[in-house]
Amino acid sequence: MSPTHQPTLQLLYNDARLSSLFDALDELHSAASDGSLGTVTTLSNAEMIAWLRDLIYTAQETIEEIQDNSVTAAFEGLSLVRKTS
Repeated sequence: MSPTHQPTLQLLYNDARLSSLFDALDELHSAASDGSLGTVTTLSNAEMIAWLRDLIYTAQETIEEIQDNSVTAAFEGLSLVRKTS
């Protein structure tokens, strides 16, 4: 009999993981501000800008999806009924 695989339940996005993402972006910002971007990445400026724009776009879209889903969830189960006189 082979051993059964037990999946590990893990929260994908929590405060610690998002904090790590923020720290990485903050370090990148510091290097760009200091003019030392070349010491923290091998990407060209154009490649870095493209990545950052993609991250910004994805973050903005994620915010909109979360807000849209929150509004939808708030009204779930509600329906309009015709007023009778």
